[in-house]
Amino acid sequence: MIALDKETLDELLADTHVLNRVKMECLLLPYMGLRPVSQITIPAEYPGGLEMGEMIDRALKPHVDRLQGITEPRAKLQAIREARKLMAKQFETEVEGSHPYKAYYGWSDRLGLRSEQAQVRPTVHEIFLYKDRGNGRELKRLLNDRLKIRAKVQKKPDPGMPRVRFAYPEEFDVKWITRMGRLLGYPECCVEQYAQDRAKGVNVETRAAQQLLGLLQEEKEVDTHAYILGFFFPCKPSCPNAAEKGFRWHDEFTKMDERLGGMYAGLLKFNATMVLRQPELINRYLVQFQKPEQEKNGADG
Repeated sequence: MIALDKETLDELLADTHVLNRVKMECLLLPYMGLRPVSQITIPAEYPGGLEMGEMIDRALKPHVDRLQGITEPRAKLQAIREARKLMAKQFETEVEGSHPYKAYYGWSDRLGLRSEQAQVRPTVHEIFLYKDRGNGRELKRLLNDRLKIRAKVQKKPDPGMPRVRFAYPEEFDVKWITRMGRLLGYPECCVEQYAQDRAKGVNVETRAAQQLLGLLQEEKEVDTHAYILGFFFPCKPSCPNAAEKGFRWHDEFTKMDERLGGMYAGLLKFNATMVLRQPELINRYLVQFQKPEQEKNGADG
């Protein structure tokens, strides 16, 4: 484990522009050599990120609404291109010009982490942090492969394909999600279960929530050490490989500073709680995502 001087750690913990979960999972774990690559989704993982996203949507709504009145193919295509440019400009101004954005990159530089930023949609990006150059090369290959997978699906779209699967086809590509899961530091068994679920059409979030809910209903003890990261779904609540990581990371955080140990213990419980809530949150998202706004979908592509 690489020690961090108290003054720097105090400053990091006091920084209100970075979520505590991001500080631990995305900055400190790669810094400590405990996780190959971490991932931050922006602006969602900003303090106040939800409000920022809603503000961007409101600003863009008039432009997206105008698309609905355009029927001529060439004019519509031109309007979509203009909408995408506006989205990118809005993201650059509101997100990349924000204090959290500067803080995330500032801390990654101070901790000696390398970074890679990728666009998921014009108004949603991912920041990946890592130390090892080899991991960085694999990450770049994965991001390039994601573009190829999306291009292939968009070139020959299946009319019956669900919109979420059309927008994020890589999330249903077993080879791709297996490689990405390993790179993000998830246990092998959990990565394999996740990939199999996706291939079979099993809703991973619902499966993980039902597994955990079943234990709670039976009044069995739940070891939250298996819930090592936010938005991570162990193959089962009692997964020994996930729990081993959770205990080891908890111990390493405690060795670095007692405050970190306490924060990570709280984070483990929070992660388990969020697994229970994921089906509800996903359903809310799908209701919004599946609204018949094809023009907006074209601009977001």
